[in-house]
Amino acid sequence: MLRPVVCAVALSTVWCTTALAQHALRGSVTDVETGAAIGSARITVRGTAIRAYSALDGRFTMTVPDSALSLDVARIGYQPTSVPVTAGQSEVHIALKVTAIELTEQVVTGQATTIARRNLASDVVSVSAEQVSAVHSQTVENSLQGKVAGAIITSNSGAPGGGLQVRMRGVTSIFGSSAPLYVIDGVPVSNTVIQNGLNAVSAAAAGDPTIGLNASNQDNGVNRIADLVPEDVENIEILKGPSAAAIYGSSAANGVIIITTRHGAAGPARFSVSQRVGWNELQHSIGAKQFTLSDAIAYSAPVFCTAPAGTPPPKCSADTAAVNSLFARSGGFENFEKDVFGDKSLSYETDVSVGGGTERTQYFISGLEQHDNGIMYGTGYDKQGLRTNITALLGSRLQIKANVDFIHSLTRRGFTNNDNVGVTPYFILSFTPSFFSFRPYSSAAACLAQSLTGCTGAYPLDPYAGPPFTNVIQTLAQFSLPEDVFRFLGSVDATYTVLNTERHTLKATLNAGIDNYAYKANIYAPATLVWQQSSGLPGLASDRTATETNTPLALTLTHSYTPTSSAFTATTSAGARSGFDYIRTNNVVTQNLLAGQQNVNLGTAVSVFAQRQKVSTQTFFGQEEVLLLNQQLYVSGGVLGQRSTNNADVNKVFAYPKAAASYRWPSLGPFQELKVRAAFGETGNEPLYGDKFTALTGVTYTGQNAVTVQGNLADPDLRPEREREIEAGVDGTLLDSRIGFSATVYQKNNTDLLLHATLAPSTGYATHIFNGGEIRNRGVEAAVDGFPVRTKDVSVHTRVTFAKNTGVVLNLPASVGNAFNPPNFFAFAFGAGRIQVGHSPSQIYGFDTTTGVLHQIGDYEPNFTMGFSTEVTRGPLSLSALVEWRNGGNAVNLTEEGYDASGVAPDSAAAARRISLFFAGKSPYVESATFVKIREVRLSYQLPSRLVQSVFGGHVTGVRADVTGRNLVTWTPYLGPDPEVSNFGNQNINRSQDVTPYPPSRSYFFTLAVDF
Repeated sequence: MLRPVVCAVALSTVWCTTALAQHALRGSVTDVETGAAIGSARITVRGTAIRAYSALDGRFTMTVPDSALSLDVARIGYQPTSVPVTAGQSEVHIALKVTAIELTEQVVTGQATTIARRNLASDVVSVSAEQVSAVHSQTVENSLQGKVAGAIITSNSGAPGGGLQVRMRGVTSIFGSSAPLYVIDGVPVSNTVIQNGLNAVSAAAAGDPTIGLNASNQDNGVNRIADLVPEDVENIEILKGPSAAAIYGSSAANGVIIITTRHGAAGPARFSVSQRVGWNELQHSIGAKQFTLSDAIAYSAPVFCTAPAGTPPPKCSADTAAVNSLFARSGGFENFEKDVFGDKSLSYETDVSVGGGTERTQYFISGLEQHDNGIMYGTGYDKQGLRTNITALLGSRLQIKANVDFIHSLTRRGFTNNDNVGVTPYFILSFTPSFFSFRPYSSAAACLAQSLTGCTGAYPLDPYAGPPFTNVIQTLAQFSLPEDVFRFLGSVDATYTVLNTERHTLKATLNAGIDNYAYKANIYAPATLVWQQSSGLPGLASDRTATETNTPLALTLTHSYTPTSSAFTATTSAGARSGFDYIRTNNVVTQNLLAGQQNVNLGTAVSVFAQRQKVSTQTFFGQEEVLLLNQQLYVSGGVLGQRSTNNADVNKVFAYPKAAASYRWPSLGPFQELKVRAAFGETGNEPLYGDKFTALTGVTYTGQNAVTVQGNLADPDLRPEREREIEAGVDGTLLDSRIGFSATVYQKNNTDLLLHATLAPSTGYATHIFNGGEIRNRGVEAAVDGFPVRTKDVSVHTRVTFAKNTGVVLNLPASVGNAFNPPNFFAFAFGAGRIQVGHSPSQIYGFDTTTGVLHQIGDYEPNFTMGFSTEVTRGPLSLSALVEWRNGGNAVNLTEEGYDASGVAPDSAAAARRISLFFAGKSPYVESATFVKIREVRLSYQLPSRLVQSVFGGHVTGVRADVTGRNLVTWTPYLGPDPEVSNFGNQNINRSQDVTPYPPSRSYFFTLAVDF
């Protein structure tokens, strides 16, 4: 009995010893043409989970079986290759060939499915980690500007901390959501804008009595995707068309941005430390008129000449002594913009990461400490982040990916944008002559003794801007508005392989996540501020809080079938997704504060605003994908059904179909790869929360508490807007895959638009919300990417993108009439948005400067946009630049009107012509927003490996030094601070309104990165 057991054990031991025999394999990965080292290449032992990544010097080490094997090597930007390794071989050299298009890159096609880019049937743009983080940017959206054809990414303000709008393929809605959906590691996340409540002091929304002291869309708010750390990004995929975005239903009408964060790889721990130091400075100065002393005296006459009450104004000259004193103190010219926007204090960013693991478990951990100093004194943006991503294989069938991200940010954006109380910097500067100085005196007594214009403490009052005679430097010093955010993002992706044979594969994928943040903004405007002293209730404090919780959950079954003949592969996926989004906001505003107190309970006039909104959605989807004809023909189709509590009928399921096909020739004439494709898809755009019901407002009637109907009158059939799009395109490579190109044409029709019509007060309602009308967008997008020069000495990589979109309103319901487009002659005197059949949805409506006729005089949409990027590499040195060109389009420059009206514009003659046209009933402040902007510049030096080894020792694998700049130069005919501006934040209509904004800045940074 013992002999067979002993023999079995002996045989088993011999077999196991043989099977487990392993050895170290060292190697290097280089460019076949230039010989340069290639970092971040993935080396995988075919048929196993053994994997390694090359370091910055191109070298790698991995433990492999002693038997003969094959290595599969892949790196974005290079053609994948396979390298045979003989039994016992210990060294291997791998050479990769560059390619303009990574055809084997897997692109998302469903909740749990992907397809190689060579077969992709839709236009999906990918942006790599290097493109995102090469140049310092405060937010991920900043890093995408100028890189994506068909996506116009515009900064709403130059204030630190973000605040951008991403618009893909034109204006698609009027009152619906305008933002794309963001998906991070498979989980949809919030991109909500919580306004900070600045309206309480700016009265920017004074024309809307329903808002009062509450927050408004003119508060210079930040969209929450700004919280994400750009350095944590591994890859970004941008789904612009419904044919690709339909997998996300009615959340995807404005496109989808899919972000995958970095994960670890099997092998020893790899550390990376990056330190950035730099500064920001004012990008463009408006300037001011430089007065002579005699000009200053004449200009000041209306200010210093006063008459007794009830008598006509006297004919007199200005107080010469007073003007002489002002002129002497300012030196004849005070650079106001330098005084307000001249802060060049250092900014910095520290990134630390480590990744590694075993064949079954990999980890990635990163940390961030960031401080971006604002150019306006007292402003800035601070962010800290901690991310942990873990991938684990449990048994042989279950793989789990867990991602956890903690983020904290503190934003101080100051007091800018539109205001109706005469406070914000550009409002004050545009009405103040440059011979006045806002600089404080040494003390209040000194101010009273020397100033001839009155004082508030040590700050001289500004008599030229009129009541409340604001001193802008005092506002910078005493006003505060910190915005604090604590955010947690977590997701778990669990994939269980139910069946895995040569013909069948069946997988179940569970994707669950949570996105929760707490937001807090506190305004403090002390009674010592001169503009608070004149308010009647001096001293204001507000406590604005918000929390949002988003919990998506999805379950997907995916089955793949390949017959014995391998004639085709069919992939079937089906599943369900659900979740809720719960937002709670409170805003407590207190006026007439006790002196020196900031608590909202220490004032005599208290206003409280609160809102709760909870949205629940359920989605069901199915999709079929077939790859056949030797993987040359790809066909897919699917349908998604979705219901939401934002719809009038919460149980009604709205269906969104999709279909796509592509055919590729692996080699055709001069093309190494040529593909034609076409796709169709539908998505929706849900009504906003609150659109479907009428609010009851509390009132007091005959001494009793009561409620009254006020606000919206919603249609009983209120439903999502519907977007239908068809696109067709061609992709290919030339010159041995060194040149790649892509071209797409599309037509997108948006029907069942969510419309608002103003009702007569006698109805008891303010606004009727209903569906109707149609907008059509047509466009073309193209990109060329390649290596025109590629030698051992020099490599040149160039990419050019082009996009043009034309939108038109096809129809509106007859019942809309003038109720939807009431004439607003004050707004149209400057230029404002207006929706009309047969016109662009982004038109600017105003008075012609020649005829004075009220009609379309401009458009927010540019004629076309182009991006140009080039990287030149010679040995360890590389220089890259990105330039964006927006041709055409207009902006409404209300900031300039202030300079013109007060006579302090730098060009007095031009200002006089513009202001005369304005008061003659014309609209001269609709200006060209064409610009060419150097978005990014980077000079990088990779220290030679021999130098690194000799200086830092064997533990350091790479050292890189960079000098970078962002938004360095802008060429534009626009006379305001910047043609990229939107006083009203992220909305579809009436954008590009320039009303005393926070001006944009250029930045310079030095970076030192060390890998070990």
